[in-house]
Amino acid sequence: MIEATALRRKLPEGLTAGKALAGVAIVAFMAMMLARPDYYLTSARKGLTLYATSVLPSLFPFYFCSLLLTNIGAARTVSLLFGKPIKRLYGVPEESAYILLLSMLSGYPVGASMTAELYAAGAISQREAKAISSFCSTSGPIFMLGTVGSAVFHDMRIGAVILAAHYCAALLNGFIFRLGKRTDPAPSRAPVARLSVEQYDDLMAKTISNSTLNMLYVGGYIVLCGMLIDTLPLVKFDAAIIGACGQEVGDAILSLSYGLIEMTRGCVAAANCANLRAATAICAGIVSFGGLSVTMQNYTFLSRCKMKFAQVVLRKFCHALIAAGLAYLFSLAL
Repeated sequence: MIEATALRRKLPEGLTAGKALAGVAIVAFMAMMLARPDYYLTSARKGLTLYATSVLPSLFPFYFCSLLLTNIGAARTVSLLFGKPIKRLYGVPEESAYILLLSMLSGYPVGASMTAELYAAGAISQREAKAISSFCSTSGPIFMLGTVGSAVFHDMRIGAVILAAHYCAALLNGFIFRLGKRTDPAPSRAPVARLSVEQYDDLMAKTISNSTLNMLYVGGYIVLCGMLIDTLPLVKFDAAIIGACGQEVGDAILSLSYGLIEMTRGCVAAANCANLRAATAICAGIVSFGGLSVTMQNYTFLSRCKMKFAQVVLRKFCHALIAAGLAYLFSLAL
């Protein structure tokens, strides 16, 4: 206790131990990039290639259309059709049904982005945005069935189990963070019924601009987190874990470690686990948490709703735990 107090006194004013540790880690990472520039340039190129050839083509059209629908008032229309059950279950505005639908269809980070858009429009309050983010932040079916099921596990049934566990866990997670009976007054955004040519041009320009900027955020996090993962074998992390824990336990720990940073790499590592049910559960948890990459993507948008990073992480962590448990139970039927 005395040593910790003395350490705090030695730090400059405004600099905490956490900030100092983060600064040391950043400087160490920069030093490694300077020491091995070719290695990290290759890593960055892999991240950019993944982003340019897979993520951007699949996500950008969905994201653009989602943002355009939001701007023309589709949230209100969808909420009138599907909003009442969501409102009764979670105590949130009916507009959250629109966010949930887009999140399930499009995947990360559309749910978080649409939450921020409706908050900015005045359709939901800060408190409601926090509750909505607990069950409207999901991966898309294409990734879980196509990438994880077919490409990674070579078994569509595994992808289906992970998808079912992931979506069920999101809905259950909403009950943990649901609102009470108290409601927050927040005016709903009026749908745009008719647009003049000038308004249409302005709307299209605004939508394409916001979509492009937000996609750059996504690409930046994918590249950065890929470089962080590639640092682990460079410092012999993989060999140390396998040597200390053995192959079977080591594979599980490595998949979780990779998944904490980037979910695709984590899922690939999970597929190497000897126990298929454990691998399925781990993969479902990784997809539901999303890794640092997805968490930072979500936080980029949810911070506009005045959510703290710890609040975003807590909601995703609870989602991951529930999904892992459900996936293990569902995999018993395979």
